[in-house]
Amino acid sequence: MFPVALIVRQITIREIWRVKAESLAQFYAVAIIVPPIASAWLVTAALLPRLWLTPEAFAAEHSAPLHQLHLLGELTLSVEPALAYAMALFLLVIAAVVAWSNLRGSWRVSKVIKQLDMHAVAPPMEQVLLVKEVAGKAGLSVGLVMSDYPLCFVWGFRHSKLILSSGLLGTLSSIELTGVLEHEAAHHVRRDNLIKLLLSLCSYSSLAFPLSRLIVSWRATEVEMICDEVAAVRISDPLEIAEALVKLRRQTMKRQIASASIPTNAIASSFVSDSSLTFQRRVDRLLTLDAPVSSTSGSPSNFCWTGAVILAVSMVTLSVILIAPLSIHHAAETLIGIFK
Repeated sequence: MFPVALIVRQITIREIWRVKAESLAQFYAVAIIVPPIASAWLVTAALLPRLWLTPEAFAAEHSAPLHQLHLLGELTLSVEPALAYAMALFLLVIAAVVAWSNLRGSWRVSKVIKQLDMHAVAPPMEQVLLVKEVAGKAGLSVGLVMSDYPLCFVWGFRHSKLILSSGLLGTLSSIELTGVLEHEAAHHVRRDNLIKLLLSLCSYSSLAFPLSRLIVSWRATEVEMICDEVAAVRISDPLEIAEALVKLRRQTMKRQIASASIPTNAIASSFVSDSSLTFQRRVDRLLTLDAPVSSTSGSPSNFCWTGAVILAVSMVTLSVILIAPLSIHHAAETLIGIFK
């Protein structure tokens, strides 16, 4: 899946093939979730018949040496049981890494906020009212950080909270601030934080997780572009969002250079992209939206449908085992035999 995703990424970045950001995000999501689901399906299809077939019926369907050296067993027999222990340890390590990754993200955000200068000038009241209005429409609670550092992001999974700083409100014009707020509201409506967590779990389910983590980051770029388009539809002025991006990136980079207390990755969890390539792609994309784009990307329905279809196909194919227990089992053996 990674080579396919890499090829798609390269031809889309070079604009050899122009694809909608929503379609690319869906493709990257599929590239992340298909491998663990396919692996689980393969193991289930291979082992499920043993639950209700008698040993005699099961053995009768296989030639000698039956399942004493089953499937890939002969390739790993010499390193058993060490391999089994190693795989169990790998699962425990991955679970710990996932837990640590999420705790680290929460800790990093808290650390960044604590390190900011909290002696800032109060933001204009009209900007505060604008934030309350947009956040209220999206069902977001608001947390205002009194700092000159421009910061804005949605935090949480189910009951999300919009965190932003007084410096952001003082830096942007009303129309630019509205665009930023609509961008973050789109993240909330799409449940991007929750989807990102689920995809993160899938990405860590393989020994090749450094590659799947790259696909997660590529999808994150497309999601930012989707939310930019949603915000452009809401305010009917894509150029204002591009202006806000440029303005905030200048401010954050200038303040990071001037203050050693602000981590260089502080903007990673804000409206501004920490990657230069991502930033450039978002600005270029907004500049091409001369007219408001018609977009329905403000909901997670497409992702839900993708997961539902993959899960349904898996369940339907496995249900065949109830009618013909060894049909899927033999198909799984044949597939594994190809890799042997």
